[in-house]
Amino acid sequence: MSEKLEVAQARLLNLVQCMPKETVGLSESWRRILAETVLSDMDFPPFDRSPLDGYALIAKEVTDALSDNPVILRQVDYVCAGDTPHNNITPGTACRIMTGAPLPLGATGVVRIEDTISDGGMITILDGRGTEKNICFKGEEIVSGEEVIPAGTMINAGVIGMLAVLGKAHICVFRKPQVAIIATGSEIIPADLRLTPGKIRNSNSYMIGAQVMDAGGESVFMSNVQDDADEIAHMLEQASACDIVITTGGASVGDCDLIGEAYKKLGIELLFGRVSIKPGMPVMAGQRNGKLYLGLSGNPASAAISFEQLARPVLMKMCGHKTWWRPRIKAILAIPFNKSTKAKRFVWSRCWQTDNGILVEPLHLQSNGMLKSAMVANSLIVIPENTPPLPRGSKVEAILLVNAYNWV
Repeated sequence: MSEKLEVAQARLLNLVQCMPKETVGLSESWRRILAETVLSDMDFPPFDRSPLDGYALIAKEVTDALSDNPVILRQVDYVCAGDTPHNNITPGTACRIMTGAPLPLGATGVVRIEDTISDGGMITILDGRGTEKNICFKGEEIVSGEEVIPAGTMINAGVIGMLAVLGKAHICVFRKPQVAIIATGSEIIPADLRLTPGKIRNSNSYMIGAQVMDAGGESVFMSNVQDDADEIAHMLEQASACDIVITTGGASVGDCDLIGEAYKKLGIELLFGRVSIKPGMPVMAGQRNGKLYLGLSGNPASAAISFEQLARPVLMKMCGHKTWWRPRIKAILAIPFNKSTKAKRFVWSRCWQTDNGILVEPLHLQSNGMLKSAMVANSLIVIPENTPPLPRGSKVEAILLVNAYNWV
């Protein structure tokens, strides 16, 4: 009996919690998940400053200044970014100021350098309109005590920049879950070996490892294992120091599918042995002492889909993400999908924006053991169970694989 996907997802998610916290340096924090809300202990900007190169002055003195009606002021100071003003602004005076420099006391506006003429310490203002808008005020972006970055935020380039602004050189994040990856199968050989009759190279470990890292985990590559229940059990035991253990191969019901037997040898409680999805129906999950074990299909496309739907949300939760799911969109089939579907089906696809909405095209070569479509897909079409073939123009739901570089 196959488990419903939503039931299987819920069971796995209920087994795991966020990882413990750790502190990392700012330069090492990219794509980590904040474990604590970041508060500001300062206003930002920390002072009134100029957003451009020009002259700080009293705005109302130059409101009507134009090229045929200029206003002439006397320069009393010169301030660069990083300096502090030496003189206040009083009626009839101005201060040469650079972008980012603090405004001198008394200044209520900044005129652009392009709208002035300087001659022997006297400044002719040719256009004074809008000078009062040319000020970045203290605290206009951030005020002291403000919650700037909430816990659960993934640290991207913008977040790293803000953390530096706030003086946060060491960041509290959730530890990355370590995921042991074991490829099983007597036909599997390492990727760098020459093929011999009956053998295939181990693609699954590298593919699943990349998916683990994309979800925020740390991949721990274990040795390949032959189709032998004792050997598989031994490797599972060795891998148990990791936070999750993922195997590929041996999860179905054939004579050489031995993951279930290895689970029994180690006392791993079987949670489910099949999930009602295509591809990826042969998938096992077990737990022992609170640790999660996942047995994915040996077929690459099946393993990739099972990981996306079952392992990725678990890792996202463990990493501390606020949301565990990829975004979904409504799209229109650009070509027919000619298969009927009994179980929920996930179809590698490409989607793109048009003037009439988002179109999505199922890719060719959708077999369980094929990877070409996975290489270029930027989405997965979700086809509900018991759906007949779909004609061109049908409205469908698609999962965006938003980390793909080939979104068009």
